[in-house]
Amino acid sequence: MTNTGPTTNVKRGPLSVLFPGNVIDFTTLRGNHDNLDPYSGFSVCSYTGDNPMHYDGCIAQLASTLGVNANNIIQPRQTHGTQVLVIDENFISLDTDQRRERLDKTDALVTTCRHVAIGVNTADCVPILLYAHGKVPMVAAIHAGWRGTLAEIATKAVKIMLNTNDADCIAAYIGVSICRNCFEVGDEVANLFVQAGYSGETIFRNHDTGKAHIDLQEINRRQLANCGIHIENIFTDNCCSRHDTSGNYFSARRMGVNSGRTFTGIMLL
Repeated sequence: MTNTGPTTNVKRGPLSVLFPGNVIDFTTLRGNHDNLDPYSGFSVCSYTGDNPMHYDGCIAQLASTLGVNANNIIQPRQTHGTQVLVIDENFISLDTDQRRERLDKTDALVTTCRHVAIGVNTADCVPILLYAHGKVPMVAAIHAGWRGTLAEIATKAVKIMLNTNDADCIAAYIGVSICRNCFEVGDEVANLFVQAGYSGETIFRNHDTGKAHIDLQEINRRQLANCGIHIENIFTDNCCSRHDTSGNYFSARRMGVNSGRTFTGIMLL
């Protein structure tokens, strides 16, 4: 898999580097686009108002890059909830309508199926990928906005892995998402995190604006560590989706919610 290209528009993640031949993790790049069109560029998301011909074409390109059938690229219909869906052979055999029904209101996927790419769509929220390389190889893709983070959706996905694997066999990647300096929230949201026990570096107030800010990446990192995943096995992308100047990533705070999405995915080989 190439890191960039006119049709592939993906970059390889750290788990692919650490475990070559076992797993592929990746993030799609927006690539060439029209700044006036919030959907232009590479986006596989089907539920934010984009033209079906556009995202279907992008899905086909991604499938070609990964060397799989387009039906083997699985993405949930995210609603900032905490539902984790296990993708198994029974799910793979379902028709399109049955799949869509199962994927609705789902924000995380877990699978042991090989050559099935699972992933989540984000435009500032935190994407998290997990790879368990223990007795039962397994991968997960998690969408953690502030609601999912508060409800510890990442912890729910890890617990599924811990049914058959030890925590020291799990590696995690926290992908491109909004940084703490850009993630300004109202006091009502900040108070929910304070009540949940978060404080200090994870929640702070901007001295110039007086607004509260939350470090979603760090909170999710701590939740993963609390599950027993070693800190050295948790990798975080330092790129902020909102203020990044490369143009590679979609941002709802910068572009509006009616826009494309960055897809962060993982696949067992």
